[in-house]
Amino acid sequence: MAILEPFALAIAFLLSYIYDFIASYGFSIALLTVVINVIIFPLTLRQTRSTKRMQDAQSDIKALQKKHKDNKEELNKAMAAMYKEKGINPLGCILPLIVQMPIWFALFRVLREPLNFIPGTSLLFKDLENSSSLTFFNMDLQIPPSEVSEWIERVPYLVLILFVILTALYQQQQITKKSNNSNNPQAQQMQMIGKVMPIFFGFISWTLPTGLVVYFLTGNIFRIGQQALIVKLDDREETKKENTKNEENEQQNDNPVQENPRKNRKKRRRK
Repeated sequence: MAILEPFALAIAFLLSYIYDFIASYGFSIALLTVVINVIIFPLTLRQTRSTKRMQDAQSDIKALQKKHKDNKEELNKAMAAMYKEKGINPLGCILPLIVQMPIWFALFRVLREPLNFIPGTSLLFKDLENSSSLTFFNMDLQIPPSEVSEWIERVPYLVLILFVILTALYQQQQITKKSNNSNNPQAQQMQMIGKVMPIFFGFISWTLPTGLVVYFLTGNIFRIGQQALIVKLDDREETKKENTKNEENEQQNDNPVQENPRKNRKKRRRK
């Protein structure tokens, strides 16, 4: 598709630039993945915080469900208002995936037809021109695992796909584990997406160029670290706010506001 040409050329240029320093096709793709994930970090940050707020709001959601159990329309309005107040986007978990789709399609084209996009003066172009493939842990990154003829040769490809599935499952479980028993339809929808997407990526990885599977795995590992850091920093900030609030309450209890002396004199006169 012509609309993907600029993406493919930009990715090919960046990939070839990284390869000039690393001289490894697989690690160049991995580093390219890190660069792309750093660029979309603000989006990932919003997604992670939205999902975490959904977990933290489970008690409020249950209260609303109990309050409006006989009026579904009022429940939906109340839930929408609460989501807006707390900054929750129930479908925010799939937004980074949608944003990355043009990148996946562009990288797919680059890996399938590298000489059509990679700059002709780059080292990567020359290496690809002189060799039918550049291997990474005995894997040809330009072909999908389904095109490997011998089963014994498929072993590293299958291991790579297995790691994609496992890291994707852990990534989803890492951020949604607190809401596993939720009766909230939106939370259940998020859980379902979290269970289906890893299997989906494992399935399509069988038919995609192996370099793109390396991209998936690197992205999963990077986001696991990202999410752990975001959750840790947010929990620390919340703990700090709670401690400050508790200290203020203690100070108010230790220094109660004295009554107005005039009011005290009036009380004594009445007595």
